[in-house]
Amino acid sequence: MKKNIVRVLSLLLVAALLIGCASCTQTILIRFVDADGNDLNLGAVAPAAADTTAAPDTTAAPDTPTETTTAAPAADTTAAPAAETTTAAPAADTTAAPAAETTTAAPAADTTAAPASTKPSSKDEIVSFYAKAVNDIKNNGSASYQKKEFQTITDLNVTGNSMVDGIIKSIAGNYFKDEATAELQTADKGDSSKSKMLGWNLTDNSKVTSATLNDNGGNYDITIVMADEDTPHKGAGSHLDAVGSVLLWEDVDAELKNISQLKEYENVHIKYTKYTITATISPDGKISALKHHCDVVIEIGHAKISILSLDNKSVAMENTCVFSNFAY
Repeated sequence: MKKNIVRVLSLLLVAALLIGCASCTQTILIRFVDADGNDLNLGAVAPAAADTTAAPDTTAAPDTPTETTTAAPAADTTAAPAAETTTAAPAADTTAAPAAETTTAAPAADTTAAPASTKPSSKDEIVSFYAKAVNDIKNNGSASYQKKEFQTITDLNVTGNSMVDGIIKSIAGNYFKDEATAELQTADKGDSSKSKMLGWNLTDNSKVTSATLNDNGGNYDITIVMADEDTPHKGAGSHLDAVGSVLLWEDVDAELKNISQLKEYENVHIKYTKYTITATISPDGKISALKHHCDVVIEIGHAKISILSLDNKSVAMENTCVFSNFAY
């Protein structure tokens, strides 16, 4: 992403130069070179298509046990032989007293404890579950995968003329890697030394705006939204740098110094908004899909190219990083 940002800044500066010299009749030759005077190559590579095969649904219905009732044995009803009688004396009352009522005991209640749910539910639980899954790949190389990062320009303000800015925006699109032309990078299983995975090193979950989890019937669909950030710096506790793909000011500053036509610049801001992470992860922590997406606005307070000044200009874009084809 760093080189693409420099390309856009260069384009803004060139546009200002062309507009300022529009009334001149002389021919102007513009070259982009590095600090050694070598021409910069602004080409792109077309990738192979990413595999988007969905993970199978493994949910099984629980078996229902059948209750068996044992019948009680029947009472013995065989009659006893009658006693012999010889006298007409009245017989004693032998009416039997009624039998005592017996109450059948109710079956004992089932006190077996239900299994505890392990599905993450709170923000901290969801973040912890996600962090463990991505760090297992980044640090241990537990899976192979492919990565593609690309940008789309959504707004560009250079001249203040909508028609001219529209033309510049169209040209600027050629300086970016869109989804169709972005490089498809591959990381092998077991090779954590070359991991391209965006791990999670954030310890302050207050920088997480929201974290939600949806059980889709076998896997968890997780969405994490991060707090916005203005121009992340190295060693300054950037929360987005701890979880995703962002430009740090020190890297941008170093690249801008390589633009020979650029004489001065100040108040350059790179603002990140709506940084969202979406992932599909199995209950045992295996990732099958992962995407980082955010809006980026580059603002130039002041810059000077040759003898012309460029003030209060901006370009807005969307940056997307997709991970796919995971194999464990």
